[in-house]
Amino acid sequence: MKRTTHALAALAIIGLTLGAMAQNPSPAMPLDVEQVTLFKNGLGFFTGQVACPQGQTQLRIALPAAPAHGTLWISYPAEIEMASIVAKEVESDQTQDAITIPELLQANVGRSARIALGDREITGVITYFAQNRQAGQDELNPPRASVGPGRSYDYRAPQQPAALVTIQTESGLMGVDPRAVTSVTFTGSSAEQKVPRPVRQAALDVRLNRAADGRKLAVTFLAKGVTWAPSYLVDITEEGKARISAKALVINDACELKDVAAQLVTGVPHLQFADILSPIGLRETLAQFLQSLNRGAEMPRGRAAAIVTQNVMYGGGGMAGPDYGSAEAGTVAEDLFLYPAGKIDLDRGQVAYVPLFTESVPCEHIYQWDLPDYVDEAGRYLYSRDRDPQAEDEQEVWHNLRLTNTTTVPWTTAPGQTVKGGVILGQDTLKYTPPRGTAILRITRAVGVKAEQIEMETSRKREALRMYGDTFDQITLRGDLSVLNTQNKAITLEITKTLSGEVQSTDPAARQEKLAKGLGRMNGLSKLTWTIELPPATEKQISYVYEVYVRR
Repeated sequence: MKRTTHALAALAIIGLTLGAMAQNPSPAMPLDVEQVTLFKNGLGFFTGQVACPQGQTQLRIALPAAPAHGTLWISYPAEIEMASIVAKEVESDQTQDAITIPELLQANVGRSARIALGDREITGVITYFAQNRQAGQDELNPPRASVGPGRSYDYRAPQQPAALVTIQTESGLMGVDPRAVTSVTFTGSSAEQKVPRPVRQAALDVRLNRAADGRKLAVTFLAKGVTWAPSYLVDITEEGKARISAKALVINDACELKDVAAQLVTGVPHLQFADILSPIGLRETLAQFLQSLNRGAEMPRGRAAAIVTQNVMYGGGGMAGPDYGSAEAGTVAEDLFLYPAGKIDLDRGQVAYVPLFTESVPCEHIYQWDLPDYVDEAGRYLYSRDRDPQAEDEQEVWHNLRLTNTTTVPWTTAPGQTVKGGVILGQDTLKYTPPRGTAILRITRAVGVKAEQIEMETSRKREALRMYGDTFDQITLRGDLSVLNTQNKAITLEITKTLSGEVQSTDPAARQEKLAKGLGRMNGLSKLTWTIELPPATEKQISYVYEVYVRR
């Protein structure tokens, strides 16, 4: 009978042990991130998988980054019978280099050492190193505030940091303050230089109704901490052609990326809740999440904090530049374009240089002179720069490139550097340009083209109009422009003039456009455009006449 009782007790213990093993999932399995889609606003869309372990109905998946609200999804085949998925905060041990003597002692518990304490020296085995009473937190995962009543009181004394190491000597066990150790010599095997670093992170505890041996769960989510920064090099050494090279810098502050396929997104996604952390990431309390959710609902759709604006441009003797090959075929997803950037290997805090393509495209040199309007919305004439110090210098003529995108991929908004013969000529912003579109890229100010202009009043009809209690004079203005090409080559010069009022005449004839921007003004807005050819050492005159109502 006694033997039977012992057997039953043993079976009970075995059953409890197996039950406990079944209740506690194995250590968190890292999510195998296979692909990341990078936006230019610091967001990445992660896609990963994890295989269900053989013969087990429970597994734990570590989340590599904090998902944005509403973006984490877990997909699995129909033959997997899912019972539950619960997010929990778990602790895992990582290591870091020991940088102090106390950390070196902590890393070598169990080793023999000779320890100097000022003028005193002891020899023995390091048997114990005290940890702080509260485990350290990952800097990317601060402790969450407790959820409870609005008022709480804590009468406990503040915690003291751990300061104890024990040494087993011949005379007994000695406790030592590790901060008092001035030097340590290890007398046995070589010393360990990595110290454990406990961190807390969010993990998903997955429970299945039955084992799904080897079948995979797919996890996708949007998270902050990873982005790409494009740039272009435009080589105009060849006449009539521009050799444009594109590269991307992939910046990773999110998580470790090993052999991950990267896609670069060109476009402007609307992600209303990108700034709100998902509750499943366990970064905020319920109250904090609800506050964030309310703020997110109140944000305007065009908020600049979450979306990087894409400027759009639509339209009908040094080292040689790079040659990255032709642009690869990308994927069009509605209003976004996804460009494949190959596989990347990046730890947190690293930046990858990713060559994209080199293509030869048509290029045309064009000089531009833009003249602003001198009448403001209130009907005041502000020709004098003393009265409008914020106005641009209207005498600036710019040497630009007109590039035609004959590639199969759009050019995203990015810095564009112009070079010729290995020498840098300038840098400006190359704006978004779709395939078959054209872009204007500034090179530099054209110091070889001299431009002068003046506007004169030729007649005035006083108190010509009274409206809403205001009196307006009708003034006739004449503008005279003079341009001189001092270079030894012919150029094409495009002159634009924006003005308020009614155009009476232009010489030579200009292309005229009525601008809708001026619908709410007293005077309508017009844009005049002249395109002229200037041979070397040639000067040309241009004039225009217009009438405008000016407030008295």
